[in-house]
Amino acid sequence: MIPWKSSLILLPLLLADPAHALQIVDAQDGQTVLAKISRKEVTRIAFEHARVRKVTGNAGEFVLEKDDEKGQIFLRPSDPQSTKPINLFLTSEHGTVALLLQPVDTPSDTIVIREPRGKDATPSRLEASGRHVRTLKNLLLALADDTLPEDMEVKEPAREVALWQGTRLTQQRMLLGESVVGEKYQLTNFSTSAIELAEPQFFKSGVMAVSVEHPCLKPGETTNLFVIRERRADD
Repeated sequence: MIPWKSSLILLPLLLADPAHALQIVDAQDGQTVLAKISRKEVTRIAFEHARVRKVTGNAGEFVLEKDDEKGQIFLRPSDPQSTKPINLFLTSEHGTVALLLQPVDTPSDTIVIREPRGKDATPSRLEASGRHVRTLKNLLLALADDTLPEDMEVKEPAREVALWQGTRLTQQRMLLGESVVGEKYQLTNFSTSAIELAEPQFFKSGVMAVSVEHPCLKPGETTNLFVIRERRADD
């Protein structure tokens, strides 16, 4: 079994409404963003206010069609059975954005890359630590080690969250950055039988990463659960 601290599952927006046919992602030059694509169907990718000038990636992982007239692309994984994420770099007039695309069972979709946010917001050191996946891992370790970054807002709500019958889920801590939030929960099994836990059970729209310390809980046992998600306007 992989040690829990190095076990980080990334599954962006996997549980979003399948009828929703538009993903809008905020990105800026040099930033990696996560999105989902159909495993079997074509996904349209475009910038909101720019044109796709250049596409860079492993050509063996996807089939690409370019629409030079409208400045957009259409992409489909080469292997419809593969769930391996596809790394792609898209260049527009404003810069280059790195996409981490997770193939999932979903109909054709559209990904729109939105222009950079306002320049007043300042990311924390964890958010500015380099590659996006490394940022998620650093935030996970901060939660697991009870580290309190000086440039991130810390909340300790100690509130219970409804989950499953026979369990108690308590939100213990939140680390709030400019664009991401790390959450630490404590999950206790009060039932009379063991519970098998898997990270995908806790994914929903906006969740970027989940880690469960102990995947199997016997009656009376407790585990830590860590969730990293996009920051919402009401956080």
